[in-house]
Amino acid sequence: MPATPTREEAVRTLASMIAGIPVAMLTTTGMGRLRSRPMVTQRLPFDGHLWFLTAREAGKTSEIRDRQAVHVTFVSPSDHRYVWASGTATLVDDRAMLERLWHVGYLPWLPGGPGDPTTTLIKVRVEEAEYWDHATGRMVRLDRFVEPGARFRDVSSDSGI
Repeated sequence: MPATPTREEAVRTLASMIAGIPVAMLTTTGMGRLRSRPMVTQRLPFDGHLWFLTAREAGKTSEIRDRQAVHVTFVSPSDHRYVWASGTATLVDDRAMLERLWHVGYLPWLPGGPGDPTTTLIKVRVEEAEYWDHATGRMVRLDRFVEPGARFRDVSSDSGI
């Protein structure tokens, strides 16, 4: 891969690094502290956005409403895959997407199924990521996820904390 990958190359690389990892740790900020929670990962191909299902009233949803900056960590030690991604999270009510993402692995946490109105989506627009390159023994940065001309919402000045 070139020293400065294109957006498509960054998406493709991150997609291959996180494929098949069943659980990620989603880190939010709440009450002045970082909080990480295990989340079932999406089975759809990564396209620049990460999707998670959650209960509408979960603590992480209010934290995301207050501070949209999140961090997601993926780990698969058996094949030396260590990946993090940071970006902006939003809560999304999209029944069609929820049904596309749904699988029975969610039932222990979301027993009402995909039609339950208390279930919502977290959409993370990945802005930067790094992965461990086992061959070279170093982290490799990917930061071309946001298309040129895209505008960031400045979350650093939010008054949530």
